[in-house]
Amino acid sequence: MTEAELNAKLAEAVARLRDALSPVVIYFFGSYAYGSPVPGSDLDLLVIVEDSSLDPYSRDAKAYEALSGLGVSKDVLVYTRDEFERRSVLPVSFERTVKQKGRLIYAA
Repeated sequence: MTEAELNAKLAEAVARLRDALSPVVIYFFGSYAYGSPVPGSDLDLLVIVEDSSLDPYSRDAKAYEALSGLGVSKDVLVYTRDEFERRSVLPVSFERTVKQKGRLIYAA
């Protein structure tokens, strides 16, 4: 995928996620974000919502539904702000790595 194609896919993903989940933050992480994609790489997105009455599985399902038909493989995780902040302060956590190394592609 070219840089222009990647940017177009990310812009479309952000627009769809904004409409579906009203996120406060979206991070882009993983091999595409770090400039080292390989065949079979997907778009890795971490979405933070202010709060949600949905359980984590249902939030993720809603995000995948919003991105259906995007034309690219993706992995999407949805956290509430509190969930993400509590985990991102742990010294060795996935969330901390995303916060430090991921690309912030949307902030409300």
